[in-house]
Amino acid sequence: MSTQALQAEWICLSETDTLSETGRCALMTGIQAALGCSAAHRCSSLLLPLVTVLAATAQTPPAPRLWGTLQPGPYSVGFRSLYQLDTARSYDPDYTADGKTGVKNPRPIFIAVWYPAAAGTAGPMIYRDYFRAISTDSPVPEFTQRLRKYTRDTACQYMLQREFASLTREQRAAWDKFLSTDTFAHQDASPAAGKFPTVIYHPGLGGTFEDNSVVFEYLASHGYVVVSSAYQDADSTDLNIDGDFFTSLDDLSFLGRFVGTLPFADTSRLGAMGHSYGAQAVLAWRAQPGSPVDAVVSVDSTVEYVGLESPLCADVRAMFGRNRKSPVPVILFADRLKKPRFDPFDSYLSSAPRYQSTVDNQEHNDFISQGMIGESLLADLSGNSGKAASARRNYDQIGLRILQFLNAYVKRDAEALAFLKGAGLRYKPPLPPEPTGKQLARLFLQDGPDKTRQFLAGFKTNDPDVLDGAASFLREDGRKQDAATMLGLAVEFVPGSRTLRQSLGEALEAIGDLTKAAAVYKKTLQLLAADSTLTKPAKAALRKALEEHLSTLGH
Repeated sequence: MSTQALQAEWICLSETDTLSETGRCALMTGIQAALGCSAAHRCSSLLLPLVTVLAATAQTPPAPRLWGTLQPGPYSVGFRSLYQLDTARSYDPDYTADGKTGVKNPRPIFIAVWYPAAAGTAGPMIYRDYFRAISTDSPVPEFTQRLRKYTRDTACQYMLQREFASLTREQRAAWDKFLSTDTFAHQDASPAAGKFPTVIYHPGLGGTFEDNSVVFEYLASHGYVVVSSAYQDADSTDLNIDGDFFTSLDDLSFLGRFVGTLPFADTSRLGAMGHSYGAQAVLAWRAQPGSPVDAVVSVDSTVEYVGLESPLCADVRAMFGRNRKSPVPVILFADRLKKPRFDPFDSYLSSAPRYQSTVDNQEHNDFISQGMIGESLLADLSGNSGKAASARRNYDQIGLRILQFLNAYVKRDAEALAFLKGAGLRYKPPLPPEPTGKQLARLFLQDGPDKTRQFLAGFKTNDPDVLDGAASFLREDGRKQDAATMLGLAVEFVPGSRTLRQSLGEALEAIGDLTKAAAVYKKTLQLLAADSTLTKPAKAALRKALEEHLSTLGH
């Protein structure tokens, strides 16, 4: 489907009616009578928000098994699924033994969208409809048939801890009964008026697109567009998510562009959320140059337990480290009893506001709705409540905190920010972001050497490349003396940097101070022996060049 056709299909959905003013008054009177309000004017201001919500949603409350104590927002929830083809990437290529280039088949992208819907929509979907949403009426029917079966089987495995084909008669009856449960979403409902911020979700390894559908519906009811996908392996042999960061990042970027085609999505406000490996993937997306993300929700990434400094997390560190200066806020969820280690994240998230939220005794998959629902299904089958009650409480708390975090940093809501500060979360404020070389040079020219020294002293560490870059910018601008002064400050803060010493020597030469330049070159030679960034031949060549240069200076 083309972008233009997709936009037209969304826009041409019909508008629906809301309660008339007479209907609102009648509803207000009825509620006042039920609550025993003796004076209408005393109750009106208190009841108006409730009436507004009831008038806007005009639907039955969400199923307790799914939503627990979570409270819906003012919107009905719509749901729609579709397929897109990423023609820039190949998928399921034909085998060519003779080395010839085969036909390039585009990568299929299954997309699920939850969104604020207009009032007066038809009855809700049942849970089984999420599996049916993987329609075989698609441009890639073989892929979609496999994906539908995979999604159902995986959900069954995570919820009942048993393969679908091996369910007992009792388990099959419980499964079928659950799949008939009403969700809070309405298939192909008309979007509500306006533009809404978007959250793009990434499941964990082996996860499915709807594995946290309760939170998706919850966020949509509070005014968010939520987008999820299958994120299948790049090799079409399997359909599971295999933990390849580059596949995930390409899919996330594709979904980010897709959001721009939705007429009801505000592309200037974008959150990202993931569970398990999916949390690692959205944190990696946050660290990409030019990332569009405004806030990140990390749900039990598992890195907290292994330790980010572990050799097992080398790839994760490489991805997170691509942009240590990102100011995009993050909330990290984990199980307190597993003793998560959040501190190693600090060097990667130091420029951002970040929150740490823990719950007790929450199984990894109970952080998402599939696992939490599974606990209640297993409790019903066994007659033993087990962890169902605590999993439910923890899940509801996590859902509320996700909403308030997104409200605070995506919607910029002051009340939500106040909620976070009073919710008992551990908060770490951002450190001042380290400037670029050009920004530091401008600061030097604006405030002078003394204030620049005070500014640099505010950082725990200073990047030699940034300091050297500032001097280079000044030198290119014809400010040779300022460049030498900047490098003099630089070696105060990074005295062990061979490159900064060498640059300082060159800067002093450029302004004619040959005696000081020679002294700096001698210090450079001393630092060269401990320089681990150069090979032995490179060290030898540089040493020879410095010694010969000192000779020309008379030293």
